[in-house]
Amino acid sequence: MKNLLLSALILSTPLMASEVDHYSLAYEKIVDIGDILNSRANTYLLQAIDSSNSQSQCDEEILYTELKKYFANHTKGQLAKDLLHDDSIPRQVIPLDNSVYHRWSVWNGFLLGRKKARTSPLALGPIIKVGDVVIGTDKVEHMFGMGFIYFKRHYLKNKDMVSVLKSGIFKEKTALGGNILATGVFSYADLSANFNGMRFWNHMLQKNDDILGKEYNVGPYISCQNNQWKVENKIDFKNYFDESMDESVNCSKFASRSGLKKFVATVEEANKSRSIDQKACDSENKSLNKMKNKYDVVLESDPHKRPLSHWLINTKGHGKVSYFNEF
Repeated sequence: MKNLLLSALILSTPLMASEVDHYSLAYEKIVDIGDILNSRANTYLLQAIDSSNSQSQCDEEILYTELKKYFANHTKGQLAKDLLHDDSIPRQVIPLDNSVYHRWSVWNGFLLGRKKARTSPLALGPIIKVGDVVIGTDKVEHMFGMGFIYFKRHYLKNKDMVSVLKSGIFKEKTALGGNILATGVFSYADLSANFNGMRFWNHMLQKNDDILGKEYNVGPYISCQNNQWKVENKIDFKNYFDESMDESVNCSKFASRSGLKKFVATVEEANKSRSIDQKACDSENKSLNKMKNKYDVVLESDPHKRPLSHWLINTKGHGKVSYFNEF
């Protein structure tokens, strides 16, 4: 097993290896784009439905193919592209040299430590605000991309939820960032975005109750009527984005001890410069406890009866990620 994991670390290709900085923000300048995001998403929903209807009569495979033209990562999905490149959408961009990762070396995480990262627009993802929640645009990509993989494995292929979560964790430790060949950052907030993306895709046709409980059912967004797809309900991203996707609340771990030390020291400096005491990942953090309580839903298929929060929420603070015995 160890040899298999080491091989994956060496051979894996980064898929969404972008990080975000929640500690160097000018919070007063962040504009709520929730209405803009919802409006575009619902416009794209209609376009995907129209295209699907022109090809078939309520064929689910074709529907998902058309939906993923708009709801996917930054290389395939139009909404993610809009968030990165459309200047009419307010977002905050933090240059790598001005961020908490400005001391990063290739030994902490190659993709953030290399020289080209200083000028790469994808090294650090822009920050957006939806309602009261501040997240990186990379979380939107995780929702649509990895979220669909979770959805397909759990709901379409009937894979056990624990195995789906473990698979996502494995990818986060390898191709998606959490090793020194990628960014060197293992993000619990990414894991939450993956999970909430699964909820988003489940709500499309809403054939199953929400995994958090029936009270979270907000779908279906689409239904089949007279052999044609129709919009049933509108998308509202406030149903998915929460503080579990904020990396200053649901904190990350790091691939190297030197990276961990650099990050913690830089965060402390950033807090002092703003005269704040930004507590994170500890029992005193009300936002973190709120998220833990939200995801304290026991997975009945888990023989150990562990809650979802076990897999999604970091209550132990910044640390070095373990590749062999964590979770």
